[in-house]
Amino acid sequence: MTWYTSFFTDLANSFWRGAVPPSATTAEIDFVTGFVPAGARVLDAPCGSGRHSVELAGRGYRVTGLDISAEAVEHARASSSSVDWRLGDVRDLAAEGVVADLALCMGNSFGYLEHAENVRFLADLGRVAPVLVLDYSCAAESLLPSLPGEIRLAAGGVEMVAVNTYDVASGRLLIDFTFTSGERTQRSTCVQHVYTAGELTRMLRAAGYPSVELYGDVDGSAFTVGGHRLLAVARR
Repeated sequence: MTWYTSFFTDLANSFWRGAVPPSATTAEIDFVTGFVPAGARVLDAPCGSGRHSVELAGRGYRVTGLDISAEAVEHARASSSSVDWRLGDVRDLAAEGVVADLALCMGNSFGYLEHAENVRFLADLGRVAPVLVLDYSCAAESLLPSLPGEIRLAAGGVEMVAVNTYDVASGRLLIDFTFTSGERTQRSTCVQHVYTAGELTRMLRAAGYPSVELYGDVDGSAFTVGGHRLLAVARR
């Protein structure tokens, strides 16, 4: 069993739901909708608890949200009936038969798969939509200049402790998470591939997106070494 099939329980999901303010979601959707016309078809994969999908549907976009977490999809369905919510694995995206004008992979949800599966996921997205917006906070230029050893935060009624280790040989970030709410505790290890911006650009081009633009935030600023996130906008 891969780590992410059991990681996103109510404790982990409640933390992430509480950690992101609505203003951040609004700003992110303002950014991504600048690349497609109003009312376009959008695939949000993985969609998590659906904050991007719900915002897009509220603006009149036709949205499909796909995620492997049953808890997250259940929460999303309770949030909006205007989205085509699907419980499934992005590794099986081709079987979903989705066709879209825009694909989103937001919330630092890229890099969870094995490398060959990451490559195939991008290729599948390339067949689904002519435009892809990928939000990635584990680019080497973002992560390695100042990798924190331990992070402690609280959100959504859940306390989170994350301890980071970078595996040089495999180019992967290992994060030991502990989520605590009252007497309940969940301990899990997250594994995420770390790619340079150049590597990611080459992967996107190989997936069928010859045009790749790199941004450092939703304000349209350029991505630079030390930037906290990488937003790649890929087009064919």
